[in-house]
Parts: sequence; structure tokens; C-alpha cells
Amino acid sequence: MNEQSGLNFNIGSEAEGSDYQNLSNQILAKINTLSQTGFEQLITDLLIRMGYEVYKNARRRTASSAIQGIIVEDRPGYNPIYIQARKLEKGSIITSWNMQTFGDAITRKAGRGLLVTNASFSKPAQDYAKEKHIILIDGHILVRLMIINNFCVNVREVVEFKSIDPAAFKDYEI
Repeated sequence: MNEQSGLNFNIGSEAEGSDYQNLSNQILAKINTLSQTGFEQLITDLLIRMGYEVYKNARRRTASSAIQGIIVEDRPGYNPIYIQARKLEKGSIITSWNMQTFGDAITRKAGRGLLVTNASFSKPAQDYAKEKHIILIDGHILVRLMIINNFCVNVREVVEFKSIDPAAFKDYEI
């Protein structure tokens, strides 16, 4: 998603047919019913499922706390990525003004950030994020990451279609 961050959120390019769209809508609807605490735990668990080492912020937090967790990219912890999971009401948009507390906290720590929401981001918020080294994951990308990583979804059927690869036989033709 954001190559400078070190995080790799490869969201693929699956065909988004009606079944995918239906599943996506169901997941987002369920996410929208979660509390802020439940949403934070969902994000933490998803990142762990994706292979990241995540630590929750151990300090006492208020509802507006800027940093809610940390992703450690290396063993000594020299490259932390600060996480904020922000659950908003359905149809909400995060503006650059809404992100300033998080951006300021990251700037004070000279770090990078990951802001995950069930909502979407305004264009000024996206510009602000680039300036402050914040990776943005909106509701649609979040749902796609959940589906790709089989997180909170059931795999009902796996079908493989195979065909011959003629190029693979080139090395064996003598």
C-alpha cells in the first residue's frame, strides 16, 4: 500500500462480483456494530493474523488517545509503527483536522503511523497522511484485508482449475 512504510498490505485484484460485494457489505455492516474497544481488538487481531508483531499501548488511554498500539518491524524495536484504530458512525469521513492528534503524536516520536477506520478519508486527510508518514486503511480496504487473510470469514469451498504450462516443458525437450 505505502512502500515507504515497510508495511505490505497487498490487497490483490480479485474480481469483485456480486458474491464478493455481498460478503464485503455484510462484513462492513458487522464492523459498524462494534464498540470502539471491539474495533481496536479486531484491528490488533487482524494485524497479528497478517504476521505483524503488535503491542497494545500499555499506558492508560482516554477515548481520544492518539496511539493505541505499536507494530514492531524489527527485533530491537528501532522501527516502530504507531497504530490508531478509529471507528466512526456509518457514512462518516475522516478529515485532516480529525487526524491531527495522531499526526502530532507520531511527529513527536519521529515515527510512522497506521490509521485504520471503518469510514473513509477526505482528500485533504490523504494529503496530510502522506506528509506525516501515515498509512491509511479505510473501511473498504479493511474488509478486503479481512477477506484475503480469511479473518472473520469462513472458507466454504476452494476450487482449483489447472491447465498445461507448455513453457515449463521447454527445458525437457532434448
